[in-house]
Amino acid sequence: MATETGSTGAPASQPADVGLRREMGLIGATWASETSIIGSGWLFGALFAAQAAGTAALLGWVIAGVIVVILALVHAELGGMYPVSGGTARFPHFAFGSIAGISFGFFSWLQAVTVAPIECFAVMQYGSYYWHGLYNATSGNVTGLGFVMTIVLMASFTAINFLAIGLFSKVNAGITWWKVAIPVLTIIVLLFKFHPSNFGAGGGFMPFGVKALFAAIPSAGIVFAYLGFEQADQLAGEIKDPQKNLPRAIL
Repeated sequence: MATETGSTGAPASQPADVGLRREMGLIGATWASETSIIGSGWLFGALFAAQAAGTAALLGWVIAGVIVVILALVHAELGGMYPVSGGTARFPHFAFGSIAGISFGFFSWLQAVTVAPIECFAVMQYGSYYWHGLYNATSGNVTGLGFVMTIVLMASFTAINFLAIGLFSKVNAGITWWKVAIPVLTIIVLLFKFHPSNFGAGGGFMPFGVKALFAAIPSAGIVFAYLGFEQADQLAGEIKDPQKNLPRAIL
């Protein structure tokens, strides 16, 4: 914690990170959140949401997007006010004390340790199209070889995260450009295969009713696909000019 004198003459505490250098710019911060959003969710979420709600899943994506944007506005405001690393765990600490900070830190840790293995599992499922020994479609689980390759992939993720933030930002930017290019290319290709009649296929626009539509938002992976937008907050202690760059990166 750094201290400064407030308007009343009393020392006012300001949170600060010690030993971190602000080496990440706007693009790096934006890509940190973007690469966390573009994972397995944009494909699996689309599949499972369509199965659960039919074509009305499109509305589910819009509704979830509005909800997440509201949440993102809160993170953008807090990140600009308190540009410290690990923001989602530390904001509750600043507001409500150590017990709240420990609780939210634990929740953030649980989220972090579950999402990475989920993404590695998804890679094995995707990769089985080219390497058939990675995933068993009958059991719905990875094979022995797939389990070993998942460990290797997790180890690679861990090694990249140990890089200095400047180098990490460059590596992450390169990966994210590729991750952005693939969905954009997919959109372009599918536009040439667009058939309006598909909106009413499979029993109509909303074959399972409004209840199925709203159930699909949390259960079919739509909200999961949007998670990761707050990643810039987690790296806030290493972002240049955070009052400007953090809100822009998150939004």
